[in-house]
Amino acid sequence: MKIMTLILAGGQGHRMNGDKPLKMLGDRTLLKRTIDYAEQLGFPMILSLRSPDQIGTAIDLSIIEDRRDIEGPLAGIIAGIDQAGEGGFDAMLTIPIDMPWLPADLADRLSAEERDRPAFAMSGHRVHPVCALWPVASRNAVCRYAAKGGRSLRGLLEELAANAVKWPIGDRDPFANINDPEALAVAECQLQKSS
Repeated sequence: MKIMTLILAGGQGHRMNGDKPLKMLGDRTLLKRTIDYAEQLGFPMILSLRSPDQIGTAIDLSIIEDRRDIEGPLAGIIAGIDQAGEGGFDAMLTIPIDMPWLPADLADRLSAEERDRPAFAMSGHRVHPVCALWPVASRNAVCRYAAKGGRSLRGLLEELAANAVKWPIGDRDPFANINDPEALAVAECQLQKSS
């Protein structure tokens, strides 16, 4: 299966006082940590942003803009799946910039599922719809969902009968996300303890 990675970085980041991709965790920004993780997966990658000036600095990575007529991460997913289709990819893996502990086996386990439906991550009883593998063949169904006003990724995955793939939480939830300064401080403490 030919896979493209889409890094979702277009969120407003209001609870982080903006500029979430450029917030530092240890010696790297959240964006740089996500790029480093994606590079280890070995797939071509694209960064999805609200606008190219959102990150304020040049990076050596292809950038696409989120769909302006859609709110939330679905705007990036539709723009990305279009790009994946044009590039001849079979599927698109989405990862957000605010989950610094993503598991190394994310792509392998998601891609092991049925290939005609999306597969998404779960940990504990929590669903993580931004960590998903989207078959390019699901594009029309995704667009129909958006056209009728759907914006919830969870609702979209339910509608597409997506496959849930569960990860254990262990010492730390591999899908813990950083949505506010307090969560960033907790992540910084965890990083210091593990170094």
